[in-house]
Amino acid sequence: MPHFDWASKKIGDIPVANLGLILALVIIVPLVMPSNYWIRIAGNAGLWIMLALGLNVVAGFAGLLDLGYVAFYAVGGYLYALLSSGHWNIHLPFLLVLPICGLVASGFGWALGSTSMRVRGDYLAIVTLAFAQIMRLLLLNLDRPVNITGGPNGLVDLDYAGIFGFTFRTVTQYYYLIISMALLVVLASYRLKRSRLGRGWEAIREDELAANAMGVNVTYMKLLAFGIGAGIAGGAGAVFASWQGGVFPNNFDFPQLVTVYCMLILGGVGNIWGVILAAIILSILPEALREYGAYRMIGYGLLLVILMAVRPQGLLGEITFLSFRRKKEKGEEVGELKSAEELFYGEGSRDFVKPLRKGGLDRDRVLLELKDLTMDFGGLRAVNMLSLEVREGEIVSIIGPNGAGKTTVFNLITGIYPPTSGAILFEGEDITGKKPHQIVRMGIGRTFQTLRLFNNMTVLENAMVAQHCRSSSSLFSVLVRTPGFLREEERIERIAKENLGLFGARLTGFRYNQKAMNLSYANRRRMEMARALSTDSKLVLLDEPSAGMNPKETEEITRFIRQLRDDYGYSFLIIEHKLKVVKTISDRVIVLDYGSKIAEGEYDDVANNEHVIQAYLGRKHGKRAR
Repeated sequence: MPHFDWASKKIGDIPVANLGLILALVIIVPLVMPSNYWIRIAGNAGLWIMLALGLNVVAGFAGLLDLGYVAFYAVGGYLYALLSSGHWNIHLPFLLVLPICGLVASGFGWALGSTSMRVRGDYLAIVTLAFAQIMRLLLLNLDRPVNITGGPNGLVDLDYAGIFGFTFRTVTQYYYLIISMALLVVLASYRLKRSRLGRGWEAIREDELAANAMGVNVTYMKLLAFGIGAGIAGGAGAVFASWQGGVFPNNFDFPQLVTVYCMLILGGVGNIWGVILAAIILSILPEALREYGAYRMIGYGLLLVILMAVRPQGLLGEITFLSFRRKKEKGEEVGELKSAEELFYGEGSRDFVKPLRKGGLDRDRVLLELKDLTMDFGGLRAVNMLSLEVREGEIVSIIGPNGAGKTTVFNLITGIYPPTSGAILFEGEDITGKKPHQIVRMGIGRTFQTLRLFNNMTVLENAMVAQHCRSSSSLFSVLVRTPGFLREEERIERIAKENLGLFGARLTGFRYNQKAMNLSYANRRRMEMARALSTDSKLVLLDEPSAGMNPKETEEITRFIRQLRDDYGYSFLIIEHKLKVVKTISDRVIVLDYGSKIAEGEYDDVANNEHVIQAYLGRKHGKRAR
């Protein structure tokens, strides 16, 4: 049952007032329409809404350019025609055929997705478009030697839809059926978007590499998006076949795909309510312009061009009129990085306080160990037989000139690259060759040299994505909003706010709902660190955490890293070019040059090493470093 939130007066995720308005409009439409013709158009609008929202899951949420989408619509339509008609004299009930059509279409989606995982962008579009063309050719030619699809003549005389003994026969009755199905798809879309699945898809759309490094299983999530989108299209195809009373190949041709994509782009990619509005407009507009004959499509196309020029972000773009927004409180614009003591013993400075973890660290226990790690890129050796250790509660810094292989080491540890040879052990377990999301789950988080935030997601959502690998809500629990799902969401939000709260008002309060792209550069650096901490990792890899910061901000972040180790028990492996930062925070320093380790030890010893002076510090041989 939908979860009712008495405090905010919402059912599920939708405010009661808005839900009541939607239901009232749905009921009133047939009563005010001048004829069955316009009621039929309203029903068609419901079908387009379902199709557009299904594509929105694939292309809008996950950012996958799927040009084979209309083929899943055809699978659902033709399967209904085979199972509920006199063609093979099979007359299965509507409530049985509908989920069968959705599941079979979903299976086709998973199959197509699994064969397309190695390609992306334009190449993915080509593969999926080829699938759609193959499906169209099958529909046209599978009428011999056994008549399956009816060929160009299609399949007709399909059974009416029926639910619990009631048969839908009239246009008005079908209108209510279609709109009811569309509302279910709307609710499902909204719940998917506001869940761990939706956040995972949006992270993939924003930055696939960063999503992987934050613990999102990119391959599985892409396949899930393909499957869900195809399932919705298949269900819509079954409803369409019953509504029309027949299916024909031209019902599922390329212009249908173009129309659905126009709805998606016009409404705003990923914007549920924008897509719904665009589907309604583009369903009604051609009919409203029909009396203008040949000029109809010219005007239709011109209007689309004008709308996209005026509102390139879509009709509803940044408008979120169906959700509540927290007003900015006075004095929230500024804030200093607070100490652990201030946060823990403060007077309600944050929503949640991250529990302190002082003591209990085994400083002799090896957390991370690299053994003779080597990485070759063609004829270039980026890392050469590197061995190092990071112990529990230790801060180890890696320094070296540009091109020394420092970031490559991070990419090897976090699974972005498989090493050419050597081994990586974490807590005694060999993690060599594991996928990035598996390594995050084991307890290694990271930041990037070049910021890789999910810019179009909010600050809070960025931090919540980092809990993806720590959560397990299934598709069923997401759609039904089970008590377990609600508890898990509360836990994810609490952990995210705990880690954001470490940075004070810079990342809390009204900034929870602020897009990451709108943060200052220094706050984006802090945001990326908060996101890495939100993975609940034991070891955090920081790639130039003070890059781009002024001296005051650099001093602040340096103090904060030591504080995280001392008060919360984190271990750190850090790449840093600012030697003052390295000197201040490091227990040990490792120097790389051309992928090889040339020195290791405390900062003063390393800084005065002759090889380091020559290779890194740029001073003449024998001159003492300071």
